[in-house]
Amino acid sequence: MKDEYIAVVDEVFDTEETEQPFGKRWASQLLRIKPEHLLALQEGKLLAIDDQGEYVVYLELERKNHV
Repeated sequence: MKDEYIAVVDEVFDTEETEQPFGKRWASQLLRIKPEHLLALQEGKLLAIDDQGEYVVYLELERKNHV
């Protein structure tokens, strides 16, 4: 499954060795969520994620009837 900005992959890939799945990138970061984070998403909450001490990424579970 692949979206424009989300891809489901089997493992972390080395951005120095490959351009998959998004083309050239300069860095990568592995984030792990806990079961309680997944539960919060399922309850309609957002996860605010600190991205490398510089950016914030928000993660939301898309609902089927989400506009």
